[in-house]
Amino acid sequence: MLHPTFATPDLTTFCRLVAVGQLIEPDRATIECRVVEDDPWCRKCGVEGVPRDTVTRR
Repeated sequence: MLHPTFATPDLTTFCRLVAVGQLIEPDRATIECRVVEDDPWCRKCGVEGVPRDTVTRR
């Protein structure tokens, strides 16, 4: 991966996500994303898993 200081930050490079939609409101912005490349293995325990649900970050 390129050095983050000299590369344009984007969801694909840092999170392996692609933005497929957005909703801009006066008090918040919502971005709908999809996983670019499935990686079914958990980094913590090594067991196969499935991405699901949503995450709200503030």
